[in-house]
Amino acid sequence: MKKIVTMSILLLGLFSATYAQDYSNLDRIPLKEKADYQKNEAQVLECSNYILSSTATENHNNINNLNALKFLIRWMSGTPDFQFDIDATIAEPSKSNPALLGVYMACMAKFVLENKDKAKDPKEVKYNSILTFIGYCEDASKMVKPNRELKKLIKAKNDNTLKEYLKL
Repeated sequence: MKKIVTMSILLLGLFSATYAQDYSNLDRIPLKEKADYQKNEAQVLECSNYILSSTATENHNNINNLNALKFLIRWMSGTPDFQFDIDATIAEPSKSNPALLGVYMACMAKFVLENKDKAKDPKEVKYNSILTFIGYCEDASKMVKPNRELKKLIKAKNDNTLKEYLKL
């Protein structure tokens, strides 16, 4: 009997932990004034970390991941405090897996929020966001199948020529 109770508690705990993140109400958070964007920076960082902790499949198929990304995009599109530039450098590596573009956006938001002193330099944002992005893609647990362009990014990082590759 103790085994059944213990197993039930463990399964309940596992089930609760699996579904603890609920991002279904993020679309109700107003982002109109500058103060709204600043007030929600912690939520943006949480969403970024959630996306970066998820697999590529989860980021493509899981409703919580999609809600977190939607909020992240809404915040990035309107925040007056930060500038986000997405160019061909990331468009090609994410072409075969569009969810990777969301991962890159999470990398950018995370970098600027954790490094506000460097956030005004677009080269710093790009370089460090791409480093985080590559780290995500190289993590086997994220299940990213790299295409040719992503392999070039990874090779440039491993050869310590990433800045040259990115033309920074």
